[in-house]
Amino acid sequence: MRKVRPQDVKDDFASFVTERRAYFDRVEAALKGTQHEKRDMSTLSETTLQSTYVAFECFLSDLILAYVNRDFSQYQIDIEGRIKQSIESRFGQWASQATSFTSRSHIKVDDLETILTPESDNLTFKDVETLKQRCVAIVAAPHRNAIVNLSDSDSRLIDTVHAIRNFIAHRSPKAKATMNQRLASIVSGVGCPNENLSRGTYDIGNIGAFLKAEVAGSRRINLYLSRLSSIAAAM
Repeated sequence: MRKVRPQDVKDDFASFVTERRAYFDRVEAALKGTQHEKRDMSTLSETTLQSTYVAFECFLSDLILAYVNRDFSQYQIDIEGRIKQSIESRFGQWASQATSFTSRSHIKVDDLETILTPESDNLTFKDVETLKQRCVAIVAAPHRNAIVNLSDSDSRLIDTVHAIRNFIAHRSPKAKATMNQRLASIVSGVGCPNENLSRGTYDIGNIGAFLKAEVAGSRRINLYLSRLSSIAAAM
């Protein structure tokens, strides 16, 4: 029976980030001294952040699939509870107690994908808190522990990158306001690893310029990618 290895999922995302950073460096070198270097670097920074976060969303979906594939028990506990609750709400306690659920110890990966995502979509989460809640529901311990126990600084980083990605994709006033709110609160305190990733007093409108800016000896986009990669590796 084919198994999805969580470490393979992590390695694939790490490779993606490495390749995307190498691409960024090559394009940056090619843009040196060109007429529209500054504007093009802003665009490059935006597209790099956006594509990397999309890959991170795919990584999360694949990682959860891999963990559930390792141990299918918690998912079945969750499903059985929800089925009985649904039957009881519609037909009463007697019907719920009379309904049996047959668990399975093993399931093929392809079948599991259909179960987790019946419409062939990736698993998606509006924020880290929702991700943690879903993992508690369907992922067995200890596989879920690293995700459920994500630190406050790591959670803020993920939610902020998500908000930046949404602003780049939609450019709506709501997306801009959410992004700026996240950018203002990404640093949780002294010694927070998200230092240099926050905005200042004023709202950010040109997110590309913000990401390409050099801070602490590196472009800010590289600091974001490094943080996202390290968080993924620890999941």
